[in-house]
Amino acid sequence: MFKPLLTRLLHHLITQNQWARVELWPFVGKTVRFNVPPLSASLVILEDGGLAMAGEVSNADATIQISPSLALRLLAKDANAMSQVRIDGNTDLAKALAKVLQSMKWDYEEDLSKIIGDIPANKISQFAQKTGQEVKVQAINIAEMAAEYWQEENPIITKKRHVEAFVNEVDALRDDVARIEKRLAKLLKKTNPHAIASS
Repeated sequence: MFKPLLTRLLHHLITQNQWARVELWPFVGKTVRFNVPPLSASLVILEDGGLAMAGEVSNADATIQISPSLALRLLAKDANAMSQVRIDGNTDLAKALAKVLQSMKWDYEEDLSKIIGDIPANKISQFAQKTGQEVKVQAINIAEMAAEYWQEENPIITKKRHVEAFVNEVDALRDDVARIEKRLAKLLKKTNPHAIASS
């Protein structure tokens, strides 16, 4: 039920943003799957460069993994959030689609003016922009607080410096073990050279 509605919305957005077709034409027929737990959806690029909701596909050409907190930051247009998105498969396809989805603008003022007139549509548009800016700021704050909570209070996200320290400790331990094995082999060779040769 929602797929036809979402497809119509995507078609309307592409119609308002004709530049997006040029970006998507090289990837006609390709499918991208978005995983934002607990939800997932697939988009297919149509022959005219448009977008439509795809049915269940077993093998998408690209998969984009986004955590819920990261999704909030992306919706709020946080510039640093995009670098934390995980892409599997055709990265050129995923990056082109992500660029299109991030850059598309919905001219809701024009759509509203057809229903309620130009002046009320303009007033609603100004209010929506002001509210949207406030929501953006709040969403970034919430996402940052959630990330800090999950790193400090209830650690389910590991800090990058802790992972790097752990990796360095594992490397040092591996090198120490290798050195001990060499020393042990030398000691055994000195104490019993025949045992080493026969083994």
